[in-house]
Amino acid sequence: MARKSKRRKKSSGFIASIAVLVITFLARKILTKSYTKIMGQNPPKSGDIDQPLGKVLTWTALSTIAMAAVEGLVQKYLGKNKF
Repeated sequence: MARKSKRRKKSSGFIASIAVLVITFLARKILTKSYTKIMGQNPPKSGDIDQPLGKVLTWTALSTIAMAAVEGLVQKYLGKNKF
């Protein structure tokens, strides 16, 4: 019986990892679409020379914080639920 519980924990970790990956991907898409709709242009990329450095750094910081928050919330929620 002890083996089953260990196997169950491993599979739930795999499921949680896949869920975090999918939800983070969707959140990034939503964030990008929102930026495009609000600002009227695509978000700046790090290699874009035409964009001011402040704009690129602001977008990078905000998107990173948002993605970290989404990932943390998903992991916290999935950690409480046992599959």
